[in-house]
Amino acid sequence: MTDPTRPLSIRLNVRDIEHLSERARRISGTPTGVARELILSGLTDGDPYAQAERLLKIERRLAALAQDLQAVAGSSTRNAGTLTRIETMFDELLRALSGQAPQGCRSHG
Repeated sequence: MTDPTRPLSIRLNVRDIEHLSERARRISGTPTGVARELILSGLTDGDPYAQAERLLKIERRLAALAQDLQAVAGSSTRNAGTLTRIETMFDELLRALSGQAPQGCRSHG
């Protein structure tokens, strides 16, 4: 369960926002995400235990996302196979309805 969150708005110099944006590009993140991590890191006051806890929490989130992505990839692969079988059956049905000879016996399972 995640803790409730609330938005926070801060004003920064344009130069600082550009720096955040550049840093975010280097890690394929967002300026908001980088700012959030920098703020949270600063709130730990250099406490290695608190930083380790945050890193473990991030690692658990990444592991859950990886599992979700694997499930989506597997589902997509299964759907692609099903679609191919349906297209083949549809083509065979069209040939049969148009009086063309079937193109041979194909496995559908």
